Amino acid sequence: MDSRLRAAVDASIGWYEDLCTLHGVESKLVDGLWSSLAPPPPLHSDAVAVEPTVTRDQVLAALDGRAQAGFKDSFSTIDMSDAGMDLLFAASWIHRPPNSQRSTDAPVTWSVVTSVAGLADWTSRHDTTGVLLPGLLDRAHFNVLAKYQADDIVAGAVARLASGVVGVSNVFAVPGQTVDWAELAHEIDRLYPGRSIVGYERGADLIGAIEGGFTPVGELRVWTR
Repeated sequence: MDSRLRAAVDASIGWYEDLCTLHGVESKLVDGLWSSLAPPPPLHSDAVAVEPTVTRDQVLAALDGRAQAGFKDSFSTIDMSDAGMDLLFAASWIHRPPNSQRSTDAPVTWSVVTSVAGLADWTSRHDTTGVLLPGLLDRAHFNVLAKYQADDIVAGAVARLASGVVGVSNVFAVPGQTVDWAELAHEIDRLYPGRSIVGYERGADLIGAIEGGFTPVGELRVWTR
């Protein structure tokens, strides 16, 4: 497996573990399939393929008894359409290597959110109120990033330090604004120098990430019922 894809998938599982812990949800990882032992936080899947060897039967067994459930196929190899699930979206894993030549003299355009009130403002603009809880601010390997114009948040992202890489997720811009992905990568470099950056995106956000220096390294699909 491409080491860049491996890093992106593993960073995503680390995110799931942290979010579930914040929400008091336990989980397990068996035979390459991660799954929550109770309904996961909103906007998160109940099961995630960590290895490409995961089978459709494993997924169905993990989701058994849940009327509503989601499955993230990290390798886009399992068709769940005949198992009562609908394809929610397809996306691409992305990777950007460390770049020591990025200027450290460039102006700082993003800020780290450090207060509960600031996080509440951030989540209200990203529709993640009740998902990204205040306890996230107390975890040293997380940084919630915001770009401001005057006193208003116009863009945001979350950077999470994983094993040798930084996972970037929840990237957004308010209507009328766009995210400069090269600029965002530069800000993440300030916080975590010398690390590759991984994540996944789709649509216009994927195009923006590619234009900002990221490379697609694999496909994923999210299924729901």
